Amino acid sequence: MSTQINLKLSEKMLKTARTMADVRGFDNLQDFIRETLREKLFEEENVSGICTTLASEKALAKNWLSKEEDEAWKHLQKEI
Repeated sequence: MSTQINLKLSEKMLKTARTMADVRGFDNLQDFIRETLREKLFEEENVSGICTTLASEKALAKNWLSKEEDEAWKHLQKEI
């Protein structure tokens, strides 16, 4: 179960957050904010990596099997 919240940000904070999300490779601002909150809440438990993997799985699967991804990684594929 999850609960949706609304968050009001200044224009400067929104712009910075979008930039950071893009730089860190997040698909969208929501994923970046969720992961940032998760890191802050659970930093002492050192479970962020596990949570990140689970949270990112759906987003990665969406883009992983695409023509563009195949082309981007083609140089690493060995011919048989």
